[in-house]
Amino acid sequence: MTPTIAGGCRGTAVCRGRFGLALALWCALLAGCKSAIDSTDIKETYGPIGRMAKNRAEQAKRDEEGKPYAGLEELNAARKLYEEQKYAQARKAFHKIVKNKKYKNEPVVEEAMFYRAESDFQLGHYPAADDGYAELLKAHPATKHLEQAVKRQYAMACYWLNVPKPASQIELASFTDEDGAERLEQNPDASIPFEWRIKPNLTDKTRPLFDTPGRAVQALRSVTLHDCTSPVADDARMLLATYHLRKRDYREADSYFNEIRTNPQHSKYAEAAYVLGAHASLKSYLGANYDGKQLEEAQKLTESATRIYPTIPQRAKLDGDLRKIRAEMVEREWKRVEYYLKRREKGSAAVHCKYIIDTYPDSPQAVKAREALQKLGPEHAAGYVATPLIKKDPPRARPPEDEPEEPARLKVTDEGASPAPVEE
Repeated sequence: MTPTIAGGCRGTAVCRGRFGLALALWCALLAGCKSAIDSTDIKETYGPIGRMAKNRAEQAKRDEEGKPYAGLEELNAARKLYEEQKYAQARKAFHKIVKNKKYKNEPVVEEAMFYRAESDFQLGHYPAADDGYAELLKAHPATKHLEQAVKRQYAMACYWLNVPKPASQIELASFTDEDGAERLEQNPDASIPFEWRIKPNLTDKTRPLFDTPGRAVQALRSVTLHDCTSPVADDARMLLATYHLRKRDYREADSYFNEIRTNPQHSKYAEAAYVLGAHASLKSYLGANYDGKQLEEAQKLTESATRIYPTIPQRAKLDGDLRKIRAEMVEREWKRVEYYLKRREKGSAAVHCKYIIDTYPDSPQAVKAREALQKLGPEHAAGYVATPLIKKDPPRARPPEDEPEEPARLKVTDEGASPAPVEE
């Protein structure tokens, strides 16, 4: 057994290694060695906008000196192929420029990235085109081709989702009466069937190899992130919300409807976002035994929709939803009463019973609450058992029968009057 050495070391090899490490650190300290943080130089560290400004400043300097763009000849040759609709050859030429390390951080790379994606789009290779636009927006967020790039991504996403019908033709059209939610369940266009995401696509080059709907959602999110204030971004948010609503993913749908409602620039889908957002919140509520946050959110949105848009065509459904929400809320209160009764906490149960009687006097749970208070005893039911559930106006007092009625207005006639005296 190896004896223990002072300092807790076991074995001479371990001690020698630790001694050598300590000696090296001591020598480095005496030599004035600096840490990696001290030696880091951030002068040449730029963000996306800084890199673009730096490149343009350097190009302006080259223009003054009469020097052309680096890689300009190759870019013009690739553009000529693109204009001649030789998209396959143009795509190879643009890709060569992008991958050339000599042109790193040069303006020609941004142009080559965009036209490489455009060549893939014209060839019908939509997955490759989407990857190209994503790479462009990641490397150059403020590119001059931003508007065209997000329009292409939105068009490809609509194609991958099989150009779904808008909510105005399906959901909003069904919600014009109180029973619209039940009729919507029977509409095949209001739901998206299940699809295996791992099922490969081996024949159609216009669609991804796996998970076509997932790639469509990714493209739509890219649109909303990179050009959040444009009209196409507004359309992308609404399409994302409608897609998740029809997938029965109500929480995710509600989050996108909330983005539309809180958009600083007034959205043309704001009215629909209130109606469908309230519907999504109500559908995501799981019952009285679960969290009631979604039920409260549904109540707020429904009341806001009826207040902001009083003449909305879906008013009948909104009023019906408010009645359903009220019934669910009183049921939640009664569940609390049952919980406290099981725990034999009479005081807490009485508090909720009184709340039900005061807030929901016309509900069936109010009758149950009154019966529960009677069983809890007079110390908890004082002032509530004898009070009627629905207070009515007291009846008007009638005059006593022996009191004479007020005489009616006398009618003056000449009939039966004595003859007037005749003057002689």
